[in-house]
Amino acid sequence: MSERAEHGFTSALPPRELWLYNPDIEGLMETSLDGRGLVDLDQLVTDIKATIDKSFDWTSQFNDVHHLQWFAHKYPPLELIKLPAKVDDILPVDMIAFRELANRKAYVPRVFHNWVHRVTRDPPVPSEEVMRYSIDAQRVAMSLSRTASLAVRLTRMSKIPEKRLAMRLDQEFENYNIYLDNARLVPKEYSLLAIESLEIASPDDIPIVNRRLARLALDKIPLRNKAVLGQAA
Repeated sequence: MSERAEHGFTSALPPRELWLYNPDIEGLMETSLDGRGLVDLDQLVTDIKATIDKSFDWTSQFNDVHHLQWFAHKYPPLELIKLPAKVDDILPVDMIAFRELANRKAYVPRVFHNWVHRVTRDPPVPSEEVMRYSIDAQRVAMSLSRTASLAVRLTRMSKIPEKRLAMRLDQEFENYNIYLDNARLVPKEYSLLAIESLEIASPDDIPIVNRRLARLALDKIPLRNKAVLGQAA
């Protein structure tokens, strides 16, 4: 049994008479990548929908998570990766952490998920540099978001003494700016943030950037079920 069949990728597929692309005859399609070598989610949706007649309704019994970087065995845990010979060498990238980044996954209808695996090749593993920058971008963005959120929660604690509150807000203001400096070190092509919109001059500015960061939904897996179903976002 093939690995695809073993994982259930050949069940619950679009009807064969609606296939506009037959992987059994034409071979597996290459997965669309962006300029960094990462799977391009929006292009993937477009490419996959083009392989099935437009009359097909992709509605499934449930939506589930598609890992854009698959198969899982291609991203081994750190303990299975050879460590550097010297302490000062760069440590290997945490490939599982990379694969599990929120923006490396997507919620899609199950039938669409199955068809992706049936019709496309599993994408190549990105370079260590790409994976490392991707992880860094997510981590600094989340650090900023958590710090801003904590500062806002502090202002809502009615029982905290005013002097204590001022001290804590100053601490979080300092922490926030440290994380913002770290975010500036992430190459622009990987950054999840518009840095200039997140600069603050005092703790009083934190609620504003907290709202901006919250709207980014940095920790949320992207939803693409509406795009698959042809519904307005």
